Amino acid sequence: MLHVLDSFSFGGAENLVVELARHAAADPGADLDLAVASLGPRGREGKDAMLGRLQAVGLAPTYLGVRRLLDPLGVLRLARTLRAGSAEVVHAHLGYSATLVPLAARLAGVPCVATLHLEPQLGSRADRVKEALSVLVPARLGRLVLVSQAAYDGYARHYGPATASWRCIPNGIDVDRWTTARRRLPQDVPVPDGAPVWAVVAALREPKGHVPLVQAWARVVEDHPDAHLLVVGEGPHRSALEMRVHELGLGRRVHLLGRREDVPDLLAGVDGVVSASFTEALPTALVEAAACGLPVVATDAGGTRDVVLDGVTGRVVPVGDVTALATELSRLLSDPRTRAAYGAAARRRAEQVFSMQAWTRALHDLYAELVVPSGTDPKETA
Repeated sequence: MLHVLDSFSFGGAENLVVELARHAAADPGADLDLAVASLGPRGREGKDAMLGRLQAVGLAPTYLGVRRLLDPLGVLRLARTLRAGSAEVVHAHLGYSATLVPLAARLAGVPCVATLHLEPQLGSRADRVKEALSVLVPARLGRLVLVSQAAYDGYARHYGPATASWRCIPNGIDVDRWTTARRRLPQDVPVPDGAPVWAVVAALREPKGHVPLVQAWARVVEDHPDAHLLVVGEGPHRSALEMRVHELGLGRRVHLLGRREDVPDLLAGVDGVVSASFTEALPTALVEAAACGLPVVATDAGGTRDVVLDGVTGRVVPVGDVTALATELSRLLSDPRTRAAYGAAARRRAEQVFSMQAWTRALHDLYAELVVPSGTDPKETA
């Protein structure tokens, strides 16, 4: 199976391919032999951040050299690459790949799947045309996968109706890699032993809602002066966030840790996870929190309710409601029994719905739909 990404930049889709490769290598029963390629060329600034992780799980990433969406020669080069390769199925991830790879795959006679990992963005007119193509092309030429019911419904509403080629398949994680055993935070995290501590794990981009989150945390600290918030992630919104933390006087209670390679160790040392996102397709960070047996307080963004069952595994509050976010965080900080109950329910849900085994079974079944016997016209599967 050849997985094609828009680039090897740091992001959720890229990390999911890493985890899928790790699982496939460790579990021969998964019956998935993976290769990975970047749609774009090598060496673009900031676009190869995941290269080391891909190589660490035994992948030998390649670059396909397509520089823009309107690149007919690039599509022909990609088709020749697919025709010369050994992939039985090509799986595209993200918008550009979802548009171009199915076209090249059809020319090469290779079945194609495309996954969109975001909710509909509904940007400018030009952006909406591009988004429509990323839905309609794979739906017509292969299979289109949406990662949450909210994303499925959103794309169907704006670019539908949905057809028989659409699928809703939630991404999975290696649940066993995330422990429910509580232990101390890593030594470089400046939080005293025994202090209440929550975490947000997300790229520092404005739609992730970090600024309203720290505004809510300022209110939490009024009720819980010893409470700490770990901000795990990096991105272009860091300076704005640092400024807001400083303005609110939270420099000793909010800790910007940047990008970390030890997120499982960090989550093993916190009391809960929070998300203030404005938009989510399927929030992987909240799935990971569930696997750790942690309660969650999250805004009602996109596929968040696919992960967080309100009043069962955590609390869901309206998007942008700083008061509601602060209130639920303060309540759970004061209620260890409810935190424990939410966390236990979250772990059970992670095992049942979001395990790597469940995900690979769903992918395997989908790929099997497309791999046709020798001599059969691949167009008959579309």
